[in-house]
Amino acid sequence: MAGTAQQHQRIEAQHARGRLTARERLDILFDEATLAEIAPIGEGVVTASGAINGRRAFAFAQDVTDADGTITPPHAEKITALIDRAIAAGAPIIGLYDSPGALLNDGLATLAAQTTVMQRQALASGVVPQLALLFGHHAGTAALSLALADVTFILAPGTLFLAGPDILRGATGELVSAESLGGATLHATRTGIADATFINEIEMLVAARDLLGFLPSAAGDAAPPRSTPDSPDRETPALDTLVPLDPDMPYDMRELLRAVADERELFELQPDHAGNIICALVRIDGRAIGIVASQPLVLAGTIDGAVARKAARFVRFCDSFGLPLVTIVDSPGFLPGVAEEAGGIVRHAATLLAAYAQASAPQITLVTRRALGGAWAVLAPKPLGTAACYAWPGAEIAAMGGAAAAERLFGLNEHQKRRDYAARIADPRHAVASGLVDAVIRPAATRATIARALRQSAGS
Repeated sequence: MAGTAQQHQRIEAQHARGRLTARERLDILFDEATLAEIAPIGEGVVTASGAINGRRAFAFAQDVTDADGTITPPHAEKITALIDRAIAAGAPIIGLYDSPGALLNDGLATLAAQTTVMQRQALASGVVPQLALLFGHHAGTAALSLALADVTFILAPGTLFLAGPDILRGATGELVSAESLGGATLHATRTGIADATFINEIEMLVAARDLLGFLPSAAGDAAPPRSTPDSPDRETPALDTLVPLDPDMPYDMRELLRAVADERELFELQPDHAGNIICALVRIDGRAIGIVASQPLVLAGTIDGAVARKAARFVRFCDSFGLPLVTIVDSPGFLPGVAEEAGGIVRHAATLLAAYAQASAPQITLVTRRALGGAWAVLAPKPLGTAACYAWPGAEIAAMGGAAAAERLFGLNEHQKRRDYAARIADPRHAVASGLVDAVIRPAATRATIARALRQSAGS
């Protein structure tokens, strides 16, 4: 009875902080009345199966009302067993993290058990979708678990780091807050660990449900289609004037993504990290696809190391689960600079190129304004295996911009030759004639063109 009363007090304290309990979070995550807790009960973590949008899924929720959610060997063993069940069943795994970390009294035994959890996560990678939702503070080696997930959400003011402020102060004398060391904003903008951040628990749980709706239950399965009243042949005349007449004027690529998506809905990942590229899930004609798109509003859509890493990871994620990829290009190339070269842009760009080259999912590419030099090479051109490549009128597809190339070839004084050459290079029909572009399409017909190409890739 004393234990029950103490548990009740902890639940009340959790509610007083405006927080849900582990089981309440699982109730929201799973479809109504489908939550089935998996024995054994306790050990600071709840493991369960249930249905999400009518499909089976597995989840664990660290429980701060039970032993503070502290990680012990039995705690970790419950999570390991859950992951094994999910892999065997071919169903997604969702981890709800809310733990102060490991119980130091257990020492190496806890570290070994936690490492076994991460070994199972690594084995599950690319086999079943893995989502990590951080509700509190997570420190030490256990923090690696969240980075092993396919998608990670963080509830502010949650924090994630290997060594916290106290350890840092003792080791180096540096004084820093937990938020600045590993807060939600840091991971959303700089590290890219947070694919999205939230300030409301329910919104984060609902977003996890929405995200799973884009994904198959396991690799090799098909993502569930969704019926829509939005015709795949719908035209969007506003796209005819989306690209400014001034070639150096930016525009918001998200307008194009919304225009081609069913009912203008998109689920963007890492929206605040490496903003010169957009990675998002959308549906076209009811089919889930991944979109990688240059963002001219940020650094003119140039490719830097962070962009290459972000895009490569997303391409591999989509390919792991059979989602077709649409790449929309408007980029003048790589961002030049000593910092980028020293930061390994060569390797990061090569990794992006390899991700596209190795992808087996159907790929479609669209050039809206320019695909120059390295940007053309690494963003899904036909030589990397793209099934179809389209361009808008006036798109510039070349090893170098027409004006710059003409200047090098003819010098500053041959004005007419420079203008003629630049105009010829800027004409996408040049790329069509070479077989690198399949067709020049009207911007308004972009959705219909992509939908048709997706149907052809699916053999329907």
